[in-house]
Amino acid sequence: MTEPSVTDETPEYAETHIIRAARNDAAYALTMALRPEVSRDDLCLLVRKLAGAVQDVVGVAEMRGERLNAPVARALEEALRAALSQR
Repeated sequence: MTEPSVTDETPEYAETHIIRAARNDAAYALTMALRPEVSRDDLCLLVRKLAGAVQDVVGVAEMRGERLNAPVARALEEALRAALSQR
């Protein structure tokens, strides 16, 4: 059996990485925004990077929504609810 490659990682792993990177970008941008020596051009670059991070996180939310609303997920949810309601 072979080890999973980076491209074989689970969607949850990729999503976690995207969210962590966005958090780090936000923390860095806030730190830089408080430094008076940071130029307007640098701040504009940070805003562009943050906009990209927001788009990535929105993509994660959409992917999770698709997975959670998928027919298989719905069927599993209904089966679990039915099983739990019998107790």
